[in-house]
Amino acid sequence: MPVLDAHARAHCTPDLKALSYRFAVCCEDAALGAHVTALLSSLLDADLGIDAADGGGVGQPAPHRYSLTASPERSGAVDIRRDGEVVESGLAPGVAAGWIVWDVNRLAAEFSGEHLLFHSGGLEASGVGILVPAASGSGKSTLTAGLVRTGLGYLSDELVALELDGSGSGPGRLLPYPKPITVKPGSFGVLADMAPNMLEGEGDGEWQVPVGDGTGRRVGEPCEPGFVIVPRYDPSAETALVPLTETEVFFALALHAVNLLPHGATGSQALGRLAAHCAGYSLAFSDLDAACCLVLGLLGTRV
Repeated sequence: MPVLDAHARAHCTPDLKALSYRFAVCCEDAALGAHVTALLSSLLDADLGIDAADGGGVGQPAPHRYSLTASPERSGAVDIRRDGEVVESGLAPGVAAGWIVWDVNRLAAEFSGEHLLFHSGGLEASGVGILVPAASGSGKSTLTAGLVRTGLGYLSDELVALELDGSGSGPGRLLPYPKPITVKPGSFGVLADMAPNMLEGEGDGEWQVPVGDGTGRRVGEPCEPGFVIVPRYDPSAETALVPLTETEVFFALALHAVNLLPHGATGSQALGRLAAHCAGYSLAFSDLDAACCLVLGLLGTRV
């Protein structure tokens, strides 16, 4: 693997882990490095025993490295290298931080083939997992963020991993992948209290909201799934939950399974067990607070 230039090591994150994708980020600029570290600290790879103070100076090095260095083409902008290869150039610092989150999410899906993956939000309440599968633009991340704000544990807002149970007897566990919560401009108003500290250019697009220690947004534990809630934001709709049949839950999960086909019969059987194990609901909502109250009512004493 290419060795990073010394000047790119001014500030390095500890080694980080997005499901099965291990990585670290080194920045030429210390302020940008501190921002990226705070943004991604919830992905600290505890398995490697890295001391955060030295940015991975001890223990096993991460297999993939990003470096953010000053762009020669544009003043104040940065170029991004992954494993020594330029992958983006001339980005504003805040945009570069968001690009790292996007690329890590993409590669987490690619590298985590041992799990059954869903395009879904994920939450945990007293050891019980909630899947929120939906297409982009359906309010999935907004609902997930709203429920995290009420105190539920955060698993992910984009990619939920089901640990395939080797015994074949249970649904398996949902695993945390606590990437920053991505909030689109249309939800800035209802989630204004979650507005993050931003760098130049970051506020022009999406927010990347950090989670974990020091943020007031708890990261959930690996948990057995119990609920599937399929959201649909509709500004003209009455906010309401409607129960789903087991078959409807199965097809809702299958529609948003990222890698069902490669798992073949094993994946289909796991999907069937998951659908049978979970209570399912569709949730049309126009009001985020009302939607969260309905979901909390379902969870009852588990909150």
